[in-house]
Amino acid sequence: MTARYIRHVIWKQSCMKVLQFTLLIGLMLAQPFALSAQRYGDDEEEPLIPQEDFDELLMWMVDEKYEKVLYKAIRYTEDDETKKEPVPYVFMSMAYFKISESGNPEFEEKYSNALKSSLKYASKFVKKDKESEYIAEYTDYFNDLRRATMNQAEVYVDDEKYTKAKSYYKYLWTLDVEDPGAWLMYGSVLWRSKAKRDAEESWATAAQLLSEFQGRGLEEVQIDLLKFSVVYTAEMLAAEGNRTDARQWIQSVEEVLGNDREVQAVLRSIGG
Repeated sequence: MTARYIRHVIWKQSCMKVLQFTLLIGLMLAQPFALSAQRYGDDEEEPLIPQEDFDELLMWMVDEKYEKVLYKAIRYTEDDETKKEPVPYVFMSMAYFKISESGNPEFEEKYSNALKSSLKYASKFVKKDKESEYIAEYTDYFNDLRRATMNQAEVYVDDEKYTKAKSYYKYLWTLDVEDPGAWLMYGSVLWRSKAKRDAEESWATAAQLLSEFQGRGLEEVQIDLLKFSVVYTAEMLAAEGNRTDARQWIQSVEEVLGNDREVQAVLRSIGG
């Protein structure tokens, strides 16, 4: 089973159930899921997690039976023999994420922290995927998760609830330690929380990443986060009278954002 297949089938959720089921069966018959079989076992060794179990989890995701996914996948994350396998964690994360996006009042009451639970299991997935063997297959999902996380964090920033915002930005750099926007914004909410030494360390990490990689390899959503982070941080520092550092942050992203109008407007407003 490949993540491309998961994404393709889940994308079809808006179609009629009959068409959805037909598509699923057709693809399952057409694809032998060779990649997953290679990873979870070979001709001489039984996989730790049977392919049929992943097929079942997939079917439940398509049918929006997210609680069933949680109840089954968590067994693998807690069992001594299978808890090191990465994929069950991403199923847990996807199920919680879909719950958080469902708008179902019952889910909202029962799973009030669904987005955070999704981030928790996504972070565990990244940690278990030590060789980055699987992560690329879930790029689209992780980008959706990042976008939702950014939106929630911004709500807390606007409400000046910086401690709550901090946890979301921390999850963002946990998902990708080379995400400069996540480190920069994490530092800025730490600064707002008066944790200035920690803020400076986080900013130093962001500056190093920008200097070393200049935005190469970032996803579009990460570039959006970088733009938001730079604008927010520059305006914050300028308001405190630190125009020098404010200008330096904007100049540090010129290779990534080019002549972005909003960023250049901020630069002009602080005397750049």
